[in-house]
Amino acid sequence: MPDSPEEREKLSDYQFMLGDDAGRLALVLDQLTDAMAMIGQHKVHCRVEKGPRAGEAPLDIQELLELLQGAKSHVQKTLQHLKRHD
Repeated sequence: MPDSPEEREKLSDYQFMLGDDAGRLALVLDQLTDAMAMIGQHKVHCRVEKGPRAGEAPLDIQELLELLQGAKSHVQKTLQHLKRHD
């Protein structure tokens, strides 16, 4: 469930445009994208300082971004599926 008034309004807009289920998925897709952007910013500032991976992002950040990208792909595929079957 959306917490803020902005999220509730965004959900309402998506549900009006896409229907209840697809609207909720569209909001989740936005939230995943926002989370990935925030982690991406952190990735720029948080780097491994020593060793063979010096200058690269820590593995946990890379793994988290991959996990979020996978979740985002599943949501996108589900939205496309819903769109085809409307």
